[in-house]
Amino acid sequence: MYEFTTMEYLAIDLGAGSGRAIVGSIENGQIHLDEVHRFSNKPVKLGNTLYWNFLSLYENILQGIHAAVKKGYQLQGLAIDTWGVDFGLLDRQGNLMSNPVCYRDIRTNGMSEKVDHLISNAEMYACTGIQQLEINSIYQIYSYIDEIDELIDISDKLLFIPDLINYFLTGQLFNEYTIASTSQLLNARTQQWEESLFKILPFSKQWMSPIRQPGSVVGTLKKEIIETGIPEIKVFAVGSHDTASAIGAIPLEPDMAFLSSGTWSLLGLALDAPILTEEARLNDFTNEGGIDNKILFMRNITGLWLLQQLIVEWEREEDAPYSYDYLLAECMKASAFRSIIDSDDPGFKNPVSMCRAIRGYCRDNGQPVPKTKGELVRCVLESLALKYHSVMEQLKACTGKKINTLFIVGGGSRNQVLNQFIANALQMKVIVGITEATALGNIIQQAVANKQIANLAEGRQIIKNSFTFVVYQPE
Repeated sequence: MYEFTTMEYLAIDLGAGSGRAIVGSIENGQIHLDEVHRFSNKPVKLGNTLYWNFLSLYENILQGIHAAVKKGYQLQGLAIDTWGVDFGLLDRQGNLMSNPVCYRDIRTNGMSEKVDHLISNAEMYACTGIQQLEINSIYQIYSYIDEIDELIDISDKLLFIPDLINYFLTGQLFNEYTIASTSQLLNARTQQWEESLFKILPFSKQWMSPIRQPGSVVGTLKKEIIETGIPEIKVFAVGSHDTASAIGAIPLEPDMAFLSSGTWSLLGLALDAPILTEEARLNDFTNEGGIDNKILFMRNITGLWLLQQLIVEWEREEDAPYSYDYLLAECMKASAFRSIIDSDDPGFKNPVSMCRAIRGYCRDNGQPVPKTKGELVRCVLESLALKYHSVMEQLKACTGKKINTLFIVGGGSRNQVLNQFIANALQMKVIVGITEATALGNIIQQAVANKQIANLAEGRQIIKNSFTFVVYQPE
């Protein structure tokens, strides 16, 4: 059972729009979160390439550690989680060769077709179980080779973003399992690199590092970091793909699906084994690595990216902030089901104007064109709810499972209007209440790895003790 001492861990949670350093204090069977540092994570267009500003990210991570220490927290450990698929390249001396490229860069356009000539998607899915998306690491790597980029010729190691951060914090080289699973280069059954792909594709397996499972100690902070005034803190490997850590925080039941609602939406089930059927492939389901030896069988869906980009556009044009409360109130004034879009349409990937992209989609498909802010917001939210309904029906068909409850985590779980739309569309109970699921999952895994709580089940009970869950019933 719980130890009656305070356990303090730092979660560094990097999303595709922002990063946070969050301290989790566990005491008397409950957990309290304190966000000690928040920072922007905005890609930078340089020439024709869209890069992540890795140097700024790393500096902010160090600032987050310093902020936690300055507040007096006695950190037992820290761990990193980030978005998936992106990576950095090291040379033979261990130096970062270039800022990592953002998955929204256009370099991967058409790469899936070129790879398909070497190995079909059906063959790849049969071993990797990963949904074919041109943002996947496999297509990003192939774009270097297709463009005859000299950078790839002199590179020595490929590290995914959390692996890269862990390397510079500790000096340890490894690829953590859950983040590696997003690459489309890992065997879904063995949880190791798929040897056949490195024989078929012009990739060197020497670029890859050993797979490390979540729930272990990586090491301690490097000497030069400690010399800046930071104590000797343990660094843990957790589910470093943010989705894996987020789902790890949910007290899931057998009849319960999950939805990670944010820039991306991920709808699925936590299973004991991958589903590698042709039906699953054709329905665009993916088998990504989860914690506690689970497979996250789910569908990647373009989520609140559309609403986020609308807000960015309006704020830029009018030089004034727009609150969610105002926009949701305007949404409810608009007519229901006036215009419906497919959030996964390629036109919404990274348009110059999201307003024009949505209006153009509706015009081209013979629907009323949303004019007001309320109509645009309602169009996005109702379209997402209907998309989730469609994917949920496919999820039931592919798994043969009966699902009567959906647990929503992530920033989108705060959107009360969307939550009710989802309950209505799915005609099932929807539960919310864990907004910071990724940080919670990250911290609980650290405590288990540090043997301060017994297991993940105990960790999830601590989370249940600490938060009030809200239930939406279908109307």
